[in-house]
Amino acid sequence: MPRGDETPTGRRPIRSALDPLSQPYFSGLTTAASMAKEAIMGGLGSDYRRSESMRILSDLTPAMMNPRIIGQASSSKRSLPPGARPHSLLRLPTSLPSSFATISTKTTSSSLAILESVDKLASLSLDQPRLHSLQEEQPSLIRGFKATIPSSEMAKQRRRLIRGGMAEEELGGKMGLKRLGDRARGLLTEGGEEGEGSESSADVGGRRSRRKAREKRRAGEGKHVKGKYHLEDLVKQADEIAQDKDNLQTRSVSYSLIHAEIGEVSAKIDTLEEIRRRLEESLLHLQEEQLELDDELEGVQELMTSPEMTSAAGTKALPNSASGLSTKSSRRRRGPAFLPSEHDDLPSGVAFMTLMGHTGPITALDFDEPYGMLVTAGQDDVVKVWDLCDGEEIGQLRGHNGMVKALQVEDTLCLTGGADGAVRLWDLRLVDDFEDRLQKMTQHEDERNVLDRIAEHDDGEGFDWDEGPSGYTDHTAMSRLEEDNGPCVRVLEGHSKAVTSLYYEDNVLVTGSSDKTIRKWDVTTGQCVLTMDILWAISNPPPQAPSAPSSSSRRKPALRHRSSTSFGSNHYDDLLPSPGPGTGLMGAGMSGAQLLAAATSAQFAVPTPPYADGTWEMYQDFVGGLQFWGYALASGSGDGGVRMWDLRTGQAHRTLVGHTAPVTCLQFDENHVVTGSLDKTIRIWDIRQGAVAETHRYEYPVTALQFDSRKVVACTGENGVEVYNRTTHAHTRLIVNGHTKPAEKLRFIDRYLVSGGRDGCAKVWSM
Repeated sequence: MPRGDETPTGRRPIRSALDPLSQPYFSGLTTAASMAKEAIMGGLGSDYRRSESMRILSDLTPAMMNPRIIGQASSSKRSLPPGARPHSLLRLPTSLPSSFATISTKTTSSSLAILESVDKLASLSLDQPRLHSLQEEQPSLIRGFKATIPSSEMAKQRRRLIRGGMAEEELGGKMGLKRLGDRARGLLTEGGEEGEGSESSADVGGRRSRRKAREKRRAGEGKHVKGKYHLEDLVKQADEIAQDKDNLQTRSVSYSLIHAEIGEVSAKIDTLEEIRRRLEESLLHLQEEQLELDDELEGVQELMTSPEMTSAAGTKALPNSASGLSTKSSRRRRGPAFLPSEHDDLPSGVAFMTLMGHTGPITALDFDEPYGMLVTAGQDDVVKVWDLCDGEEIGQLRGHNGMVKALQVEDTLCLTGGADGAVRLWDLRLVDDFEDRLQKMTQHEDERNVLDRIAEHDDGEGFDWDEGPSGYTDHTAMSRLEEDNGPCVRVLEGHSKAVTSLYYEDNVLVTGSSDKTIRKWDVTTGQCVLTMDILWAISNPPPQAPSAPSSSSRRKPALRHRSSTSFGSNHYDDLLPSPGPGTGLMGAGMSGAQLLAAATSAQFAVPTPPYADGTWEMYQDFVGGLQFWGYALASGSGDGGVRMWDLRTGQAHRTLVGHTAPVTCLQFDENHVVTGSLDKTIRIWDIRQGAVAETHRYEYPVTALQFDSRKVVACTGENGVEVYNRTTHAHTRLIVNGHTKPAEKLRFIDRYLVSGGRDGCAKVWSM
């Protein structure tokens, strides 16, 4: 029910809410008068009261006789009509205390607006929170104390003991369950072995009495239990049960507190997990910095041992840290690249330069250094040289009959392997000059009359002409210009089919071809010094040393010592592991029989799995990748095998088995070999154990890869370039301003990456 000062909606006006606040200030004078009265009338009392009254009066007189207070009291009485009380809002203190009397007050528009709106504010209602309902829900402190003290459980324990005693009485006494439990756990019971005879006789008697008690209870159908309880006992137990339920209900109020504590603990756990994650990221960042410093130190040491530094130093001794090091090829260079300071301003993971010039997919690319010279080759049978500073084309490398499938750039030397089986060595410093001479001669020939050029030849002998879009073109002049080979400084011939991979270091060149051979060349003399036959290695595998089984070998014990070159096998499926059901020529892998048949056929050709854009082609590169270091050579071939060769003997001494499709790319360092394949996987092999350390699967075939101590960068049949962080094991993809068709080839140095795609474009990335 609403109170007398409340409206029917449960609200009461502000006037009644402000009365208690303004009442102490309005009754100030009344209180002072009562104190004066007490002081004056105190003289009629005892001496103590008289002295106390005089003290109060003496203390109160200065305040009562203050002219300011007397003036305010008189003015307030004159402003009010007789018998009227001031407004509740006006009774609030509107002046500062006496201690702040020296501070001047200033009337503002806000204070005047408040005074003008007093009546309107007084008519508003003020919600009165009903706290009594909430207080009724919360138990009192005494009630909560009684519900949680240990004595609140005594009634329940007493009822349990009463029922237990009745049950034991019905069963004919104690059964010795505790002793049975102790014996079951192997514990010694009271009495030990001495009392076993007496206990056994007592047990026999107890069992008889318990059987009689059970028969009696069945006959009585529970009436004997009712007879042992009195009405007062049952009423008392009912009251105790009700009290226990009430105590339980009281304790249940603390459920919210328990849930709140659980929430706090969960929040603390989340906070700790976040702290742990940040610490792990910091640790991984420190590891990456350590690897970067190691690479930088190795790069500085390589520069210290370079011929230029040693010749400039003369007789000066090199530091001990530089001893025992040899200059490495750029394929295995680990030191940081000398990037311009503007490179740091580039956004990471964005292709900031696009080189367009090929009309077909790019088949190979390489550059000497960041912002240096780039060489690209495409299916349009054109090899272009680019300036990476401004993205302009410098010229072309003309000489191959067909497309170029493999190339490498070392300083100013470029090596290309073409579909004609030849390997050409180019001096990139001569390209610009050759293009100028070619352009001048072409302009001179275009200015001459066609009839005059024909008249120079007797009966057209030795005249090579063709009718093109711009008229008759004389190829004889170009042939005369190319007789000096232009930028080409040497041609190596020996392969009978296309050269599909090559690797050059320290005047030694190793090439792999679709004729299923690997050749070692002396670049200085241009002679082939060693030929390795892959088919012979397949039919004569090296003896496999027993090794510790890997995780995959534990799942398939039959593959523990299986090799792709197992000799004496009766079935082709035993030579290579099968990828499983549901895979075929267009799937992720091939069966052992299919792959071996394709590898040993006269013309090697297998269909690639579809790329991200749905296109596919026939893959004919039997040697997909190779690299050597000293006398150690690693190659990946069309049979899916990764072989380790000895360049001194030309023998394969180890074969790494795992890929179920041709290997398309390969690279290795001191501890690991990383390979990519058409089976849509990248495998990181541990050379020391001869087993796979990591396997990364993708949706499309892997066509190119390169790695260093911190990351693995690969082309995986999609428009973006895949980057795998070897420290954090995180996968990212470079897609911003990237290729419009799948990327196929790549090359990076430090944080500078160039990729080539099936769209005929080369993209330059900042990593």
